Amino acid sequence: MAAMTGLALLAAALVVAPRADAQVFNSQPYTAAPDPAVEQLRQRVEQLEADLRKATDRAEVLGAQLSDARRTAEEANDGRKKLETDLTALRDRVEMLEDAAGGAVVTSGGGSASLSAPLQTAQSAGLLNSNASPAPAPRVDIAALPQDEEGFFNSAHAMLLGGDFPGSEQAFTSFLAKYPKAAKAADAQYYLGESLLYQDNFADASGAYAKLIKTYPNSANAATGMVKLARAMRGMGKTADSCKTLDMMAKQFPKASAVAKQMAAQERQYAKCS
Repeated sequence: MAAMTGLALLAAALVVAPRADAQVFNSQPYTAAPDPAVEQLRQRVEQLEADLRKATDRAEVLGAQLSDARRTAEEANDGRKKLETDLTALRDRVEMLEDAAGGAVVTSGGGSASLSAPLQTAQSAGLLNSNASPAPAPRVDIAALPQDEEGFFNSAHAMLLGGDFPGSEQAFTSFLAKYPKAAKAADAQYYLGESLLYQDNFADASGAYAKLIKTYPNSANAATGMVKLARAMRGMGKTADSCKTLDMMAKQFPKASAVAKQMAAQERQYAKCS
């Protein structure tokens, strides 16, 4: 009887007591605590990856901008080459006119000055007589030109640029008669001189340039007009008066453009000024 009771108690103990291996397999998995250094390193790597993506995107944008800049530079270079070609063609045309006229046709410059001395030279050469220039022979249908001030001027200027010097002479003469107080009257007077000079009409060209200096002394073309006046005088054989005019141009327009001064120096060479 005692033996039976002992076995029963042993069996109960085995049922109630947990098994050691069961305790191990049923417990939660072990998780190590995060290492702060490792966590910081991971965050740093993620930040570097983000920075790299931004840098890559920025590089792509800069690459596109560089391509645009290179294309713009190439277009500008092509434009420069075209301008150089056009300038060469213009120089060839001027040289052709110079050969035809037997001398230089000078351009550019500007300024204002007290012009009493140059006017005395022009007067002594007989160039300020307003009646010296006869009316140009009919060549252009003036009535067919735009009758507004700007359109009229632009049409006359287009004739000059196109090489129709008799036509531009007539048009600018009509413009000055029709619009004597126009904003571009000084320019029209200068271009009238150009139209005459390109026709080797040195006497009338001299009168036109002298009138420019007298009537529009503050014109941007005043300094250039003096050089052209000297050029026209030389064409008339008045080389002494031409050199005097160039001397006065240098004194009266010390701030004239470098191009105007260069053209004046060239004209001095043609006139053999001392």
